Amino acid sequence: MKHRSVDILAVITITIIAVALTFLVAPDNVLGRILTLPLVLVLPGYAVMSAMFVRHPSGFPERLVLSLGLSVMIVVLSGLVLNLIADGLQARSWAVFLGSITLCASVVALMRQKGNARSHPSRSIVGLTLRSWLLLGLAAIVVTGAVAVSSTGAVQQQNSEQFTQLWILPINGAGQKHMVRLGVSNMQPTEAEYALNMSVNGKTVQEWSAIALKPHETWEVTLTLPTIRYTGKIYVEAVLYRNSAPSKKYRFVELWLAP
Repeated sequence: MKHRSVDILAVITITIIAVALTFLVAPDNVLGRILTLPLVLVLPGYAVMSAMFVRHPSGFPERLVLSLGLSVMIVVLSGLVLNLIADGLQARSWAVFLGSITLCASVVALMRQKGNARSHPSRSIVGLTLRSWLLLGLAAIVVTGAVAVSSTGAVQQQNSEQFTQLWILPINGAGQKHMVRLGVSNMQPTEAEYALNMSVNGKTVQEWSAIALKPHETWEVTLTLPTIRYTGKIYVEAVLYRNSAPSKKYRFVELWLAP
């Protein structure tokens, strides 16, 4: 392996590590985020520069400035593209996008370097050594896995945002004392069936055994509390159960009313 290819292989390796860290390290891990900064500030520009110029600018300062400038340009253009995609401006989406650009540019740089080599090449396939192909294959596996994990995470996040809402509200007005409005809203992706129990001061006053709701459907009822003598504040509680787990409280709400 020629010395001038080592830097590109190092870029590929660091890119793989940075993309992996984005998926493996918690978002609030400062050290992990610092280790992924090269993927934003240096690696894409260096890879593109290497793909554009077979012979790098002579001095290290020139290479560094050009890498930083190209990286900033790539990040800006990537942001414009990701902004067009739903949930595109996320850390994982950035990592996959910038990682893909860096790896593709690195492949082009390696191929151009191999094509312009003057000495006898080592055993190679289509201009790349077997070790280079193995490293590029590993990079492709990591990027593919990153995309799969990102998609799975998006689906899990979407599912976590689905819920069932239960509420109880007092109705205030002339002749409406001790009246409440009770409701259930199904925000699940599938139809669900519920059982609902309402009690006053610990005593059950109303039960509904089968409330079937389609996705985004709402059930609501207005009730007047039993006409008994209350000596203190009235404690109203509504408990919701899913018929698939009838013994486990799924949602509950409480309301205190003046006597």
